Amino acid sequence: MTAAHLDGSATIPRESTTDILRRIEAAHGTFATRTALAFDADGTLWEGDVGVDLFEAFLAGRCARPEAEAALRREAEAFGVAAEGGAHEIASALYAAFNAERYPEDRAFAMMAWAFAGWREDELAALVDRVLEEKGHAGRIRPSLLPILDWARSRGVPVFVVSASPRAVIERAVARLGVAPERIAAMTPAVHEGRLAPELGAPATYGEGKTRALERIFPELAVLAAFGDSAYDAALLRTARVPVAVSPSPKLLAVADSIPGLVLLAT
Repeated sequence: MTAAHLDGSATIPRESTTDILRRIEAAHGTFATRTALAFDADGTLWEGDVGVDLFEAFLAGRCARPEAEAALRREAEAFGVAAEGGAHEIASALYAAFNAERYPEDRAFAMMAWAFAGWREDELAALVDRVLEEKGHAGRIRPSLLPILDWARSRGVPVFVVSASPRAVIERAVARLGVAPERIAAMTPAVHEGRLAPELGAPATYGEGKTRALERIFPELAVLAAFGDSAYDAALLRTARVPVAVSPSPKLLAVADSIPGLVLLAT
């Protein structure tokens, strides 16, 4: 085991997959209730962000439809983003503001899900499949996490994925890892008369919203281990007996001292 420095005074233990599995196995035997593993998706289970990949393809194809325009305009006006042109132009301006850190992450990630307003679910599924293929998603999955997923299957410990990306892309991205749709919480747009609506149909899965979403789909909540890479995964990590940072962002490292027992997976 080694230690990664966060700043001049704090360190975080860096451990191998084998070391972390030992921790999980030891903790597993101490629970009297049913336990689960909880994972963030983008940057954690795989390199990169499939939600961003999908939205950039959406913008590149000028795929925004009139059904999204009014909601996009309200969003832009609420955050002082120039709202000129139609749905595509406003969505593009919001995305530019997000990248410039002038549009909050929680609102941006929700928008990236409901901006597909007017689309049928099968149309979105087709775009998701194309984007995952073009981005080589299968090759971006982190090999260091596969033994942990295998351990969970062998012990009958359910695996849940909680993501701030659109549900449509997360469902397909985790299917190859054997995670069933009912064990996924992600940004989910409402559906009206067979088409996506310009609003969420379930609470946002960001920050504390991740833990609330997990509680809804796993009411007897006892998180054995949780894995994340971003500061907005911190709340989820704090719920776990074994919290694990995977390729953590500087913002997650900055709050690492607030997550008791946090360890860093050596990837």
